[in-house]
Amino acid sequence: MRAWLASLGRNKTLKFLSLFLAIALWLAVGGEERLETNLNLPLELVNLAPQLTVTGEMPSALQVRVVGPRSLIRPLTQSRLSFPVDLANYKAGRHTFHLSQSSFPFPKGVQVVRVTPNPLILTLSATTTRSLPVQVVFLGQLPEGYEIKEVKTRPAQVTVKGPTTELEKLKALPTLPLDISSLTSSTTLAVDLDFRNLHLTQVDPSPILADLDIAPKTGKRTLTGVPVTPQPQPARLSPARVTVALQGPLPLLKDLTPQQLKATVDTRGLTRKPRRLKVNLQLPPGLTVEKITPDTISARHAR
Repeated sequence: MRAWLASLGRNKTLKFLSLFLAIALWLAVGGEERLETNLNLPLELVNLAPQLTVTGEMPSALQVRVVGPRSLIRPLTQSRLSFPVDLANYKAGRHTFHLSQSSFPFPKGVQVVRVTPNPLILTLSATTTRSLPVQVVFLGQLPEGYEIKEVKTRPAQVTVKGPTTELEKLKALPTLPLDISSLTSSTTLAVDLDFRNLHLTQVDPSPILADLDIAPKTGKRTLTGVPVTPQPQPARLSPARVTVALQGPLPLLKDLTPQQLKATVDTRGLTRKPRRLKVNLQLPPGLTVEKITPDTISARHAR
């Protein structure tokens, strides 16, 4: 005891300095301002077996609420943190991961207050590979009078990988909706597969093109009161107007007026004696005549 007491008397300056530094360090850490904040940690799946895939709802990141000294919290907020989930040796099924303080490699002094979601639940499913035809999905309708006669995709089939249970139910791979509301002629458009509600990935991704064969619909229309013009000599005509039944592209028929049709009779050699003359009709390209009523009219010299 005397030796121990005697040792206290030696190197008093050094011992008091050590004590002072220890107290100062304790005060610095213990008295430092504390911060509480949220950290966004993206999930990183590692060592997932190639014959498995994650299905069901899976968060893209964990929201971790932490509290601690400012000097420890601020570097965390400025770092690109992630949360690796090691799936080595895991099999198909539903797996639950309970998260706690020890789940995160934070510096000592940083306390985890809350983790969302917790527990983390992942569903692993067996995968398979399959080739399926591409099904082009349309948004809206073509302008009035037009129709799609044929749709082809290049390639016609695409190979995808995904859960066996999903692929067994599919007969084709839908595309993201393709807006056709302003198309009036054949065209080729790039399309993307719609995997929004599926857990599929494309094997050897490559561009997909859709060839759309678009043409006007064919229809019929009857125009009344089409004026008949005598040529080359003036003549008195009875009747002076006819009714014309036409067939052709609907967009062209839609806006056609009787005045746009050129109906004529040949009045060469005409006398004052009435004659029946055949009505001739000149049409815009693409239209055909089904019937002219009447197809002959009475004509006589105008003098």
